[in-house]
Amino acid sequence: MDKQELRSRFLALRRALGVEERRKADAAICRNIRKMSCFRATGHVAVYATDGTEPDLSALWNEEGKRFYFPRYVAERKEYELVGVDDPESGLIRAKFGLLEPRPELPAAPAGILAQMLFLVPAVACDRHGVRLGRGGGFYDRMLAREGGAVVAVVYGCQMADDLPQESHDRKVGFAVTEEEILEF
Repeated sequence: MDKQELRSRFLALRRALGVEERRKADAAICRNIRKMSCFRATGHVAVYATDGTEPDLSALWNEEGKRFYFPRYVAERKEYELVGVDDPESGLIRAKFGLLEPRPELPAAPAGILAQMLFLVPAVACDRHGVRLGRGGGFYDRMLAREGGAVVAVVYGCQMADDLPQESHDRKVGFAVTEEEILEF
């Protein structure tokens, strides 16, 4: 299968999850993330606001001693920048593609923090070798290519594959977390 066919297949599997199944899986994913030493050790976490089908990490947003950074799309550069958000309730607004992003007046994260940051990133699928399949725009791959912190793909168990195709621009992840397991690559 090519990447588009794989995206369709894995997005359908993710959308097929029931509300209660998704709620339980989200709670288990957050518990697994809290167990990770790279999460416990950092004070800076790049995170995303779910699109409604991706794992919901909002239970993590109030973790003591951590600052959370959300991606904001910069149209002029066609890329994401990370922005620290103290209060997601008031600091996030609906933006491009209907996703929640940091308000435009909030400043981008200083470059020095990015190397210390743990990146919790969404994925359409992930394989057991650290290959992450995104939505196809390359936004996360470009952002992660510039940054130096640990990268964790956050997916439901139904989004794990044995092998996925990888191209030269695809950035592998160091970890994958599902409701069932924590994988380190």
